[in-house]
Amino acid sequence: MKFYPSFSSLLYLTFNKNFHFKLIFCFTLIFLISCSSVKRVYDDRTSDSYDSFLVRVLVNEKPDNLSLLVKDKIYLSNESEIIAEVKNGNILNFSLDDENIKLKIAGKTLTSNVFWIESGTDNKIIVIDEKKYRGKLRVFNLNNEIKIVNELKLEDYVKGVITREMPVGKGNDNYNALKAFSICIRTYAFNRIAQKRDSFDLYPDTRDQVYGGVVSETDFTNQIVDETAGQILSFDGKPAQVFYHSTCGGFTEDVQNVFNSVKVPYLISIKDGTEPFCIISPRYEWTEKYSESLFVNRLFNAGFLNSSDCSTQDISVESRFESGRVNELRINLICNGSQLKNISLFSNNIRNIIRTSDGSSILRSTMFNISLDSNKNVLINGKGFGHGVGMCQWGAIGQSKQGISFKDILNHYYPGTKIILIDDKF
Repeated sequence: MKFYPSFSSLLYLTFNKNFHFKLIFCFTLIFLISCSSVKRVYDDRTSDSYDSFLVRVLVNEKPDNLSLLVKDKIYLSNESEIIAEVKNGNILNFSLDDENIKLKIAGKTLTSNVFWIESGTDNKIIVIDEKKYRGKLRVFNLNNEIKIVNELKLEDYVKGVITREMPVGKGNDNYNALKAFSICIRTYAFNRIAQKRDSFDLYPDTRDQVYGGVVSETDFTNQIVDETAGQILSFDGKPAQVFYHSTCGGFTEDVQNVFNSVKVPYLISIKDGTEPFCIISPRYEWTEKYSESLFVNRLFNAGFLNSSDCSTQDISVESRFESGRVNELRINLICNGSQLKNISLFSNNIRNIIRTSDGSSILRSTMFNISLDSNKNVLINGKGFGHGVGMCQWGAIGQSKQGISFKDILNHYYPGTKIILIDDKF
């Protein structure tokens, strides 16, 4: 690094009582704690362990500066060597420096194209701010923004997702649902890894799967993940496409009706039991009410109207899919006193445009009835939560409560798929 002189042996400097800076010229130390980039296992087909698969999760996005409070001892490295041991209480201040990253700590400045953070404790857990991570953290500059990527084992990633995406429940009630769901999480992540993106594989939120790191883990769900370790869904010899959602409302949906994709044999509309398994969901049924002005403004803000000076004349469902979800919603208005305006909204896009009445989220689902009351308020009575494709999570929970096995749950929502070990085929 540019600020320290050259020495022929290991030099140990103390910047303050918490921070120790080590200039590494000792080959043995470098060999023991390697800091070079880890080779992704999908580039090494000789690997004989699914536990070697690494996933890269983008856990932090900051435009130009970032401060991290170290809560437990860490090792800090650049691309080639360990450059510091940082103890509890220190703050890492990262900022952009042209194409590189600048780090200020304890009155010293370091510059590198990438910084690696790994645990310096026996449990190998990185504790930064209020978050805990397994594996390593990589801090780098991507398109003039500071990014932090958590690089960790695929199995540890699944453990950090499962409780964020499905209720754990009481006792063993949700056991088989969680077991089935762990395979879904792993399959989804494996498909993202296989895409071999340059900088990271997955977002930590609903853009992919919600990931919370170590704080999301429980002994119960960790055991479940261990029991399904390495297992993914496959179809016709390839990893299956996996979609899931909270509550189907009685029927799941064909994937092509939601995502404009080609037909997928196992992502089809199915009835979720004689009495819907997901009827236990707190979001099984719901209502929304919009004043006329609020509803018109939603259409105006979405670009369907040139003016918000409009009166709603009629709302009707023109067509539905076999599942009962709305395919086309027709809205007739009169704008500026005399101009007739007819608007059609389609499929899952309806959720993005109408949203909930308080505007806090997209509409829960497109399985609904809609009407105008005498005051021209828009009333929606709906069922379900989510896009409806693939596994209905509350339906899986309902089946689990009835003692249905995790294999049968998966076969119900992804008919024709098989459970395989990653090492069997890939």
